[in-house]
Amino acid sequence: MWGSVTCILVACVLDGLDGHTARYLNACTKIGFELDSLCDCGNFGVVPALVVYFWASALPKDECTGGDCGTMDTLVWIACCCYSACCALRLARFNVEGKAAEMDKSYPPTDGPQSPRPPVPKTLLHNFLQKKLYFRGVPAPVGAAYALTPMMMHMSHLRLGLGRYSSFVLSLYFGRAGTAVTMLVTGLLMVCSLPTFSSKMLKMEKDDTHLRSRNPLSFLAKVCGACLFIFCLVRSPFDV
Repeated sequence: MWGSVTCILVACVLDGLDGHTARYLNACTKIGFELDSLCDCGNFGVVPALVVYFWASALPKDECTGGDCGTMDTLVWIACCCYSACCALRLARFNVEGKAAEMDKSYPPTDGPQSPRPPVPKTLLHNFLQKKLYFRGVPAPVGAAYALTPMMMHMSHLRLGLGRYSSFVLSLYFGRAGTAVTMLVTGLLMVCSLPTFSSKMLKMEKDDTHLRSRNPLSFLAKVCGACLFIFCLVRSPFDV
């Protein structure tokens, strides 16, 4: 399971970088935009659902009535299918509604490529006040992280802090029933209209990319953040 979770977390990181890489290389295309959503559906819709289901079906049968977990496993499977469907619907809605193009029009206007950029604090304040720069519903990578929560809690070092109540809490909240509820709630969060923060709010203009840095201090902060994340991912993937 360690390898499965690590691959999904790495996919989350790469999904956050692919658009910035395309803009940095000036290689944005419509087919790339569509393929990105197709990959997201597989990486964050199908794979987490399968990983969670096979993990949940292998849990001890103590929580099941009479030791028969057939009904509970079926409920978990239904919840996982609902999660995958919600993820696909969320991605399709994003593409059909032209949300990406709508976001690109919400940045502060400039007089031209040679005109000076507005101050960073002023731009960030402008972006955070723009309703169109917020996602509708939880993004697919974040949804995948939520879906993996039951499994990661079982394998996390944080469970040691629960002491002798560890088994009871994990079976109650993150057993088969808790896993099914988590998958259903996560699916609903992805398709609902809840405004969600977007990394696009941190951009100064539509063609901006996080791979570029305005000054050495910004570049150093990004490198340190990336190194810290990689260290935590390798050292304790279930606690990230």
